[in-house]
Amino acid sequence: MKISKEGWIIHGFALLHAAVALGCRLLGLADDMMLTLLTMLMVVLLCLQCRVSGYMMAISVLVVNIVGVLLGRGTAWLIDSFTDSPLIIYPLSTFLCTEIIGWAMLLIARSYARRHPAAQEQMAASLTWLLIAFVLILVTRLAILLLFSERWEGRNTAVTLLLDYSLTLAVVVVMAEYALRLQRRAMAASEKAHQAQFRYHALKQQVNPHFLFNSLNVLDYLIQEQPREDASRYTHKLAEVYRYMIKSEDESTVRLRDEMDFVAQYVDLLKVRFPEGLEIGVDIPEEALSRSVVPCAVQLLIENATKHNAVQPANPLRVEVRVEDDRLVVTNNRIPKITHRPASTGLGLQYIRQQYQDLSGQAISILKDEHRYTVTLPLL
Repeated sequence: MKISKEGWIIHGFALLHAAVALGCRLLGLADDMMLTLLTMLMVVLLCLQCRVSGYMMAISVLVVNIVGVLLGRGTAWLIDSFTDSPLIIYPLSTFLCTEIIGWAMLLIARSYARRHPAAQEQMAASLTWLLIAFVLILVTRLAILLLFSERWEGRNTAVTLLLDYSLTLAVVVVMAEYALRLQRRAMAASEKAHQAQFRYHALKQQVNPHFLFNSLNVLDYLIQEQPREDASRYTHKLAEVYRYMIKSEDESTVRLRDEMDFVAQYVDLLKVRFPEGLEIGVDIPEEALSRSVVPCAVQLLIENATKHNAVQPANPLRVEVRVEDDRLVVTNNRIPKITHRPASTGLGLQYIRQQYQDLSGQAISILKDEHRYTVTLPLL
C-alpha cells in the first residue's frame, strides 16, 4: 500500500516523538519543550501540504497543543494500567497521541481546503497568525507547568522555562516563515510556467497555420502548372515536415541536429517554390549539433527571410546559418520586394523570443541595417 506524503510526515513525527520521550527519560531531562516543538512543526507541515489559510493554521497549532496535553495524559493513564515502566508508558503514549492528532489534523485540513479553495491565496499573512498562536501556546504551557509540575523550584526555574520556550518560539517562527517563503516561490514559479505554456501553445496555433497556408498555395501551383509527379513529391515532403512539427509539439527544446534535419526538408520544399535565387548555407561544427534550440526556430527565420525579401536569380537571397561563441546565428541579405510586400505580424519572432525568455531567461538578438538582417539564438 502506497503511503502519501502526509502519511510519511505523520509516521515520521510519531516515531520522532517516541524517540525524544524515551531519550529524555533515559537522561532524566524534561521533554515538554521538545515535544511541543515537534508537534507544532508537524501541524505546520500538514497545513502547508494541504494549503490551508494562515488563520486556520494558527488555530490548528493552538488547538492541537492544548488537545495534545490532555490526550497525552489520557493515553499515558490508560497504558499505565498495563505496565508501570516509564520507559514504555511515555514513549508509547506519545507515539499513539501523535498518530491520532496527526491523522485528525490531516482530515480537518483537507476538509477545510476543499471548502475554501481560495485559502492558499491568504498564505502571505500566515506568519502573523502563527506568531500569535505560538505566543498563546508558550503562555499556556508555562501556566500548565507552574500549576502541575512537581519540578517547580522557584524563580530560577521560571527564567529557565521562559528562555526554553522563547527559543522554541523563535525556532518555529523562523522555520515556518522559511517554509511559507518556499511555498510562495513554488506557487509563483508554477503559475509562471502555466502562463508560459499557455502563451506558447496560443502562439503555436497561430504560427503553424501560416506555414500551412503558404505550403498549400505552392501545392496548388504545382497541381495546376507542373507535372503530377512534382506535386506528389512535394506532398510527401510536406508530410515529413509536419511529422516533425507534430513530434515536437509538446517539446520545449529539440536537439540542433534534429532541427537542422528538419530545416533541410523544409528547404527542399522552398526549392520547389524557388528553384533559383535562393541559397542556404550551413556551417555548424559537429559538437554544436548536440546542443538544443527552440523547435522550428531556424525554420521560422528562413521562412521570414523568403517572406520579406525578393527571391530572384539575378540577385539571390542568401541565408546563412552558423555558430559563433555558443550561439546560433541566422543572417540574410536584404532585397526589398518591388511588388506588394506582405504585412509583418511578428508572430514568428514573438514565438521565438518568448520561448527563449521563458526557458532560459536569455534574450535573442536581432540586428538589421540596410544590407543585412541577423538573428542570434542562444544554444541551450
